[in-house]
Amino acid sequence: MDKSIEDAIRYIGAELKDNPDIDRSKLIDEASQKFDLTPMQTEFLINKFVIGR
Repeated sequence: MDKSIEDAIRYIGAELKDNPDIDRSKLIDEASQKFDLTPMQTEFLINKFVIGR
């Protein structure tokens, strides 16, 4: 797995641990920009953290 997506997953996980009620879509958008993710990587995060696949 690409380091940027791994870093984004760690970042999102830490943010969710600190604030479980955070807007997940907004958080993923923020992580996508912060870690310069591709649209496909961003879609993966949406599926993992928002849709729950």
